[in-house]
Amino acid sequence: MPSTRTLARAVGACTALALVGVAAAQSGFEHPQTGLDFGASIAVNFAAGLVVNLLLGGVLVVANPGYAAEKLDEFRSDPGETVVWGLIVGIGVPIVLVVLAATLIGLIVAIPGMLVLAGVGILGSAVVVVLVGSAITKDDRPGGTDVVLGALVLSLLTAIPLVGGLINWAVTLPGIGVVGHDLYRAWEGR
Repeated sequence: MPSTRTLARAVGACTALALVGVAAAQSGFEHPQTGLDFGASIAVNFAAGLVVNLLLGGVLVVANPGYAAEKLDEFRSDPGETVVWGLIVGIGVPIVLVVLAATLIGLIVAIPGMLVLAGVGILGSAVVVVLVGSAITKDDRPGGTDVVLGALVLSLLTAIPLVGGLINWAVTLPGIGVVGHDLYRAWEGR
């Protein structure tokens, strides 16, 4: 008898695929910016997301597997804290930087701050790819299988019409949170 976890994963994967399939089956839609029909637009979103996620997660696991494992352990030890840090770094910091950019002196701080925030977002996205894959495989040490599975799942979520970007942003928040919290601890302990 299969375990309930395996069954739940299979149902979740089938649901995601069915949602994308139903959306792709809709006809008469043309993307306003690219001119692609609905199915081609979803396929392009999926393919682009897959390539980007594979690159981000792959580079992280190959370049620094210890960091990936450390961030995975940090998320598993307190997922709530990482989500809160994700909200602080993903929403609060950009708001503060935009307010700072309103003044000339603040602009000097805001521009490097936005660059650092972009780096945190990219690294956080790579961490999430590994995190999602590790959640499926239950591996303690992230590897190539985790990257491929995480990239597939995140690409499927991103390809969902209308809400894919929002889902991707929400899923990426814990990764941004662990990286942002790490950066804050490094700055605090200078």
